[in-house]
Amino acid sequence: MVADAPDGRIVARVPTGSSFDGRALENAIERFLEQLPRPPSAIGLAIPGLVGPEPSVVACDVIPGMVGWRPPATLTDGMKFAMINDAAAALVEECHDAPAGVTAAVVMAGTGIGAAMLVNGRPLSGANGWAGELGSIPIAIGPDGVRTLDQLASGEALVRRLGVDGATMRTRAEAGDRETLRVIREAGNALGLGLAALLDIVNPAIVAIGGGLIDLPGYLDAALTTAERRTLPDLWRAGQVRKVRAGELVAALGAARAAEATVAIGP
Repeated sequence: MVADAPDGRIVARVPTGSSFDGRALENAIERFLEQLPRPPSAIGLAIPGLVGPEPSVVACDVIPGMVGWRPPATLTDGMKFAMINDAAAALVEECHDAPAGVTAAVVMAGTGIGAAMLVNGRPLSGANGWAGELGSIPIAIGPDGVRTLDQLASGEALVRRLGVDGATMRTRAEAGDRETLRVIREAGNALGLGLAALLDIVNPAIVAIGGGLIDLPGYLDAALTTAERRTLPDLWRAGQVRKVRAGELVAALGAARAAEATVAIGP
């Protein structure tokens, strides 16, 4: 959670997990708001899943307890408010100063893989506003059947394959454990295939990559190497592929920026 206050930026982190749900989120937000020197002018929420009308959380594989949650009136009444997908939020932040008419994409590589796109300056949202589920694309066929990008490149896939939690995986990788580094590189290669598909189909001028996985040793390097190898050369040269500029705060800042652009809700 992040807030820009007159005296500087305030950041708080709250762990989530299988037991985390809408009530836990409400409590965390309430505690965070109590720290602020004044009430916020707007509240934005970035959700790692599908956001429907009302708004509501329609699907959220990485935090299943959030499914069906709707923000209470205490967060929305009389307030500028926005709740959007986390990749869409990251896109808002990353491209807020991009040239008009830009075609760009943000790819978030964390517990799951997601993306959001601008095409000729306009959000590519799809029929239900759910475009960008990059992690769900089929990416390989093998002895285990069809595998999606999430199943091969996500943080959830990595910890399942290594049989350790994320913190242990990171510690082993930073210590140079060969098996851990090998598995991370293979996951990065899989992400590279997803990036190549995105580059070939959308032809973006910018692809910005964020999420907790990109700082794992070897992950992003493998992704970029594979993406360059598997993308049509002219399309690769036409775009710039880089990390998001705001780092781990990109989705939170984008959600806040989206909320500031809305009209106050409620009485």
